[in-house]
Amino acid sequence: MNDKYNIVWFDALASTQSFMEENSNNLQQKEWNVVATSNQEQGRGQGKNKWESKKGKNLAFSLCLMPEFISVERQFVLTQLYSLGICDMLSNYIDEKTVKIKWPNDIYIGTNKICGMLVTNKIIGANICSSISGIGINVNQTEFSYAPNPTSIKIEREKKEDISIQEVLNLSLQSIDLRYQRLKKEGIDAYKNEYMQRLLYYNEWKKYQLLSGEEIEAKIIDVNEYGYLILQKRDVKVLSFELKEIKFLHR
Repeated sequence: MNDKYNIVWFDALASTQSFMEENSNNLQQKEWNVVATSNQEQGRGQGKNKWESKKGKNLAFSLCLMPEFISVERQFVLTQLYSLGICDMLSNYIDEKTVKIKWPNDIYIGTNKICGMLVTNKIIGANICSSISGIGINVNQTEFSYAPNPTSIKIEREKKEDISIQEVLNLSLQSIDLRYQRLKKEGIDAYKNEYMQRLLYYNEWKKYQLLSGEEIEAKIIDVNEYGYLILQKRDVKVLSFELKEIKFLHR
């Protein structure tokens, strides 16, 4: 494993994201600090969402980067970077053609969720000081109690043997690292096109539910530089949405 990754492993932890955020001073926070566990008891998602995980079966980790070269206005590129990095990792186990990103950063295999993440950026002035990504990946769990559409690496591989959780962590960090180095080299627009091509339901007519409860039929035509989802309705009207302003109905 690359010595640049400072990994702190816990047998159990309530939330890797909360731990890293609350103990940033004790950890002497620096780039490539990683907090990881295979037993996250109170995983956090967007808003009030929770992550279901059976003890010892899945991977949860939080990673700190310090992308000070990224302006506040363009911070969505970090969501693109983390999402594509996890897609790269999964392609080691699963047919990459089936690996999709559900806006903004859930990872799906077909229409089933295999990974969720929560990105928290700390801002100083006009730039990002630090970025902590909390990532949960379903690795070996095959039965779920309440997650609506879950899958895992083991389910998708249709094999009896478990996958090494440590290996999944190592490959995830390496994949994100390669994406990060490319971003530094190629600039802020490095991942726009690739992110769009990976996007679940891109340019497909699907049903969505608005905050008002209204259902609409529309297709995704873009995600702008601020991370807003851009939809076009059948009447050609174009709408934009922030996170939690719209719900995918998957039908």
